[in-house]
Amino acid sequence: MGYGEECGMKVLIFDGSPEDDSSGVRIAGVLAALLSAKGDETEHVVLREKSIVNCSGCFGCWLKTPGICVIDDDNRELSGKFMQCDLLIMLTPVTFGGYSPELKRMLDHFIANISPFFATVNGESHHRKRYESYPDLLVVGWQEEPDARQEEVFRHLVLRNSINFYSGKTGCGVIQSSEGTDAIRDELTSLLSTLRRPVMRPEVRLATVMDASLPARPVRKALLLVGSPRMAKSSSASLGSYLLEEMEARGVRTETIHIYRSLHDLRKLEDLYEAVDSADLCVLAFPLYIDSIPAPVLAVMRKIRERRTANPSCGGFAAIVNCGFIESRHNQTAVAICAEFAAESRFRWMGGISIGGGEGLVRGRPIRSLGGPAIPYRKALDRVAAALSAGNPVPEEALSQLARPFVPAWIYRYVGSMNWKKQARRNGVLHRLGDRPLLAD
Repeated sequence: MGYGEECGMKVLIFDGSPEDDSSGVRIAGVLAALLSAKGDETEHVVLREKSIVNCSGCFGCWLKTPGICVIDDDNRELSGKFMQCDLLIMLTPVTFGGYSPELKRMLDHFIANISPFFATVNGESHHRKRYESYPDLLVVGWQEEPDARQEEVFRHLVLRNSINFYSGKTGCGVIQSSEGTDAIRDELTSLLSTLRRPVMRPEVRLATVMDASLPARPVRKALLLVGSPRMAKSSSASLGSYLLEEMEARGVRTETIHIYRSLHDLRKLEDLYEAVDSADLCVLAFPLYIDSIPAPVLAVMRKIRERRTANPSCGGFAAIVNCGFIESRHNQTAVAICAEFAAESRFRWMGGISIGGGEGLVRGRPIRSLGGPAIPYRKALDRVAAALSAGNPVPEEALSQLARPFVPAWIYRYVGSMNWKKQARRNGVLHRLGDRPLLAD
């Protein structure tokens, strides 16, 4: 059932506001009053107060316990509430054009709610539905000051999510936190009444060149931040490591830090932040999670922004994003978020590399050992290394090569689906891959 004019709908609110966010408290209060007046059954979940472990990217929710995360914490209950509501409302400060880490941590677990098998939607590869129908979606973000570029990225992320969540209807609004209560009430009322079916629109496009007023400066030290929970065994680490090896061959000193290894150690986190401050170039390599950046990586980026705002230093920033879909354009929103992070954190934006089908192409193997379809990608990374070492942005021709599919989409989808079946058979759950454990009794 979709959210509409009917009374008594089940509304679930995922509140992704950080601690001491007065704007989030105000917006949530106005929203609660509106829904109560309408007679809806509403549950407000403050996500930062819940026990939600970061998604480990293990695919166990597909291949071991189909439809449920293998981690038994609050994410399981909240996923069940999501599948049994009529409307999910997500509240979040706009963070580099994306969601807060508090909201994203829960959303990263939503992969359990879809099927591992591929489908074609709007001419693109996506995952099939696990359930017949899904709730409507409304996302409300807020900004301290108007920022049209970040708002555009935010709206595009919501659109991508609504397609991948199979939302019946969707809506998105960005509120200025300085507005009065009456204005906020009017905006929320309008948003609630104008949910519509998601329609794909053109991709967000960002320039990949540096500010022309900033001269190119050769890089003496480059830092690779690996943002994958698989750390050294990940495709992100393989891609980033090859790039830094090529830069090292050009005389650049390099260092690699795995973000997930530092998360629960304050000393290691401080070492990470100091390494960022001392590097001439920081390269972030990560897998695409729910159309964006993994939650713990976002949390580290937010902290880096806070430190650099208080004590700005020079340096460039580049990103390498790889996704499980063969079309690299799925990464575009994540690249845009990285560019906004760079601008807010006073880095020089050096460009975002977007690779589709990372697991199919790399699978965590050393890039130097790969032949066949990987050869053009290796040569493109060589050109990237040469440009970045000289202090220049990622060349457009290299970006185009790296974004190109290495096999036709239909072959990738077919082989991928066969691979999921093979792994499920090995785990003894092949007959359960279509389970729907979150349906109400």
